[in-house]
Order: sequence, then structure tokens, then C-alpha cells
Amino acid sequence: MIHTDSLKELCSVHSVVGDTLGAIEYAKKRLKKMNIPSTVTPYGLFVFGNLKNPHKMITAHIDEIGFQVLKKNDDGTFMISQSGHAYPSMLVNSHVYVQTKKGKVSGFIYPRKELGDYHAETFLDIFLDVMNPESVAVGDYGSYERIFMENDDRIIATGLDNKISIQMIFELIEKYPKLLKENMFAFVTEEETTYDCIAGLSRLYPTEYAFVLDMIPVNHVASAKLEIYPEMGKGPAVLYSMHKYHLHPRLKKQLDTMKQDYQKIFVSIDFAPEPQLTQQNGVTKGLNIMIPMNGWHSSGYTMYKKDYEGMKSFVKTLIETIT
Repeated sequence: MIHTDSLKELCSVHSVVGDTLGAIEYAKKRLKKMNIPSTVTPYGLFVFGNLKNPHKMITAHIDEIGFQVLKKNDDGTFMISQSGHAYPSMLVNSHVYVQTKKGKVSGFIYPRKELGDYHAETFLDIFLDVMNPESVAVGDYGSYERIFMENDDRIIATGLDNKISIQMIFELIEKYPKLLKENMFAFVTEEETTYDCIAGLSRLYPTEYAFVLDMIPVNHVASAKLEIYPEMGKGPAVLYSMHKYHLHPRLKKQLDTMKQDYQKIFVSIDFAPEPQLTQQNGVTKGLNIMIPMNGWHSSGYTMYKKDYEGMKSFVKTLIETIT
């Protein structure tokens, strides 16, 4: 079963794109307790496992969207800008925090009065107000205030994109340490900005396969597009095509022989997905495995626990059987 105590702790860790050092330190400490060495590449990617001759690479992004403080206004409020794929319409009227030298400072993001609640189009249309403005400095980063709720069936929490995949990797290697002998693992730190960290990683470590773990939002499917999205409660999903990416024929052939159930995804979004970028080195074959969730770059996500367990089992089987 999922270790919700450690997942809650992980979800609370500050890891906004552009400011992920705290999350990396947390990961180091957690691996150290398992006697697993790790390293950080020159571009800030966190890697561990077999780094000499790995056959497969298993990755997840550790960063989340947020904002950065740009300027203190005359009235004590703050001007902010995006970090990652965050937009004013997502952040407006949100309970947030700012990570300062003295710890987290709680606050709220408001629209300018004359705009009302629903017309925030630029970051000039919103502003940040906090409880302790004297503690906040220009350059500080922040994100949504953390929530974590659970029952026997589901979890609703902030930060599940993509702390859930980080948690899954931790649980897999803790229970099956032999996975570290032939495979490498990586926590990507800029997925929410450029989508190129994984490409650089596959050039540094040209493994034969790269399994990219993530979530996929299922509550905002565009009816005008020819897309097939997964459903919550029916297990993990595998990306078959998106943009110019198509699942590698060798991977497709082997997936077709697997006995474990999974959902097939066909997405028409026009930015390059991480599996496509891994394949640009001409060696690595990329595969995206995802958990269906409600929520997209928002203050909360909903996940079924059985989807998590199904994906964890599916990933373990993939690592052990794909040749």
C-alpha cells in the first residue's frame, strides 16, 4: 500500500521550478537512509542507481509550478511573475505561500479591484498579499498552500504533480533494491519550464529505454480534438502518440504481450513530450506511464489509490521484463 505519511511529507516540500534545491536535499536524505548514493549533474538533474552502464532509465520531474516575487509595491503588497506553466487565471484568488529565508510565509493572490474576479490575463492584473511582508524578499519563490486529504479510496492533495511519481520511485527501490543494479533513476528539475532536461539526460546517459513517470489530467478533455484520454479508477495509462511522438515499435510489441492492464492515450497537444525528447539521441526509446487524476497545475489533485498501486506494479513489471 502507498505510504501516505511519507507522501504527505514529500508533497509539503518546496520544489518550485527555478528553486528545487530544497527538494533535492530532501531526496538526498531519504536515499541516504536507504544507503543509496546519489549525485547531481552539472545541469542540476538528480540521479542515482547504475550510472556506469544502465540499461533503462526511470525518471520523474520533481518541480512544480509557482511564482517568483519581482517587486514590493508601495502598499506592502508584491508584484509576481510565473515559474513554470503557471498563468494569472490559475493563481488568482489562491491561498499561497512564499518560501523565504525564515521559512514559509502564507498569503493570498488577488485581482486588481477594477478587473473583478474573472479577467486576470497578465501578471500585472494580480498581486500578492502576505501575512509578514517584511520577511519576503525580491527573488523569493512561492506556490499553492499545501493541502492533503485522504480516505480508503482516494487522495486529494497539492503537489501530486509530480511528487506522486517521486514517491513511487522511492517505494519501488526500497522494496526492490535489486532494481538499482541495472537501472538508473533521475529526478528532473525543469519539466515545467522547458521540457528539455530529459533530453539532456538521455544524451548524458544513452540508455536503451527511458520510462517517464507522470500524471495526466482527465477533467479538462477538449471535445474539439481527436484525443483519447484515460479514466480514473482503471489503472495506469501509456502514451501512444502526441505531437510528433509515436510509441517505438519495439516497445509497442512488448507492451502488447503484457498481461497487466493499462489504458492507451492518444493526445493532440502540440508541444513535444518527454519521451519524444529522449529519442532524439537515436539510442533511447521513450515511454510515458501516467496516473489519471483530476486537476491540472492547480491547488489540488484527486487520485485513486488503486490507480497508484496498479501503476507501481506495472512499472516494476516493465523494468523487469522489457528487453
